[in-house]
Amino acid sequence: MSTNKSYEYDLTIIVVTWNSEEEIAECLNAVYKNKTLQEKIKIETIIIDNGSVDTTVNNIKNFIKLIDKEITLIENKGNLGFTKACNQGLKASRGKEIMFLNPDTQVMGDAVLKLYEHLNSDENIGAVAPQQISLGNNILHSCRTFPKYRDIFFEFLFLSRIFSKSNFFGRWKMKYFDHNSLRQVDQPMAAGLMVKKDVFDKIGGLDEQYTMFFNDVDFCKNIYKAGYKIMFDPAAKLIHHIGASVFRDRARMIKIWNKDCRKYFKKHNFNVLLYPFFTTGLFVSQVFRVIYHKIRRN
Repeated sequence: MSTNKSYEYDLTIIVVTWNSEEEIAECLNAVYKNKTLQEKIKIETIIIDNGSVDTTVNNIKNFIKLIDKEITLIENKGNLGFTKACNQGLKASRGKEIMFLNPDTQVMGDAVLKLYEHLNSDENIGAVAPQQISLGNNILHSCRTFPKYRDIFFEFLFLSRIFSKSNFFGRWKMKYFDHNSLRQVDQPMAAGLMVKKDVFDKIGGLDEQYTMFFNDVDFCKNIYKAGYKIMFDPAAKLIHHIGASVFRDRARMIKIWNKDCRKYFKKHNFNVLLYPFFTTGLFVSQVFRVIYHKIRRN
């Protein structure tokens, strides 16, 4: 599945920011302070800012001034959504491999290099993801299976939480997996996902019908349909301040999540009988979740 194309860089790192003033400098510094990485592979970073109204853009520009590295900043006038911004980065990329990196993350040690070497160890591997760790040094459950209707219904009924370690009730969120061993997975969280550029050449970019969520689920689904596999490698580690951007506007994010979830099921799992019940359940859960978070905030 490999090609003999020539690229200007070994790796393009794509970062999408939106009011990320508190995280972006640490994110970039974690990549560029690693001398071994800089010596072994040639890297460019493309940052797409989605109309931040805080000091994010100034922080990025100041970082660029401080180091002599290939960092490109694309400034969108408004928030185009995560998916469109990622595709902007893809179109501008000149690397043989692509890494999506959230601004609320910091790669640890040689994580980027380990992912790069793993990705290139087998032509059948299309993507590889690191182990994610919380600020409290706990392993995050960052891998999931492709969701089915029953998985969402188990979420509605709290069965997936009550029996989270069950391969049946907890199938979707994989709480039964310790996330501490190398294995093939369906869909890892894309906060630090590295993908071969050949994969994008074959299946295209991210589906822009998704605003922010399920674009990674859809993308991973397409990777498998194209004949590649996706690996989870715990030897590569990433600190993730999970949800830093999401929690800033929780009610809006709940609505976007539900909307993107419906789009995914309509595209990949449409069932004329189950889909109406599914969308109704999503709407009801949305109402209660929005009310709950508004009460908590106040």
